Amino acid sequence: MTVEDAVLAAEHGVEGILISNHGGRQLDCSQATIDVLSDITDAVGDKLEVYVDGGIRSGSDVLKALALGARAVFIGRPVLYGLACNGEEGVKAVLRILREEFIRAMALTGCSRLSDISRSLLVSRSDLLSKL
Repeated sequence: MTVEDAVLAAEHGVEGILISNHGGRQLDCSQATIDVLSDITDAVGDKLEVYVDGGIRSGSDVLKALALGARAVFIGRPVLYGLACNGEEGVKAVLRILREEFIRAMALTGCSRLSDISRSLLVSRSDLLSKL
């Protein structure tokens, strides 16, 4: 969850890290993983792969995480909801929905390939605040 830890991992030859705030839903002062993702990916560049976990609930969340530099996203809670609702078929349904939402988000942003996804697709908080 910190740039410093990510840089240390890269300096020690780690090939990939997972940004996660497990338990963050129980600590109201914990940062969201999406809020630290771009700082971390900027700091480590292509020295290691960065994966992110936490708060991914839709296909557009996947697109945002990839645009901020994540190599992949992990999902937990949506899969558990699908499992609790309808077992294996529920999990398949959740994964299908996420995939369809992701494809739709790509199309709506003009991305036909994963390599088309970039930070330029997103509006930052500072951009919004500067327009007030």
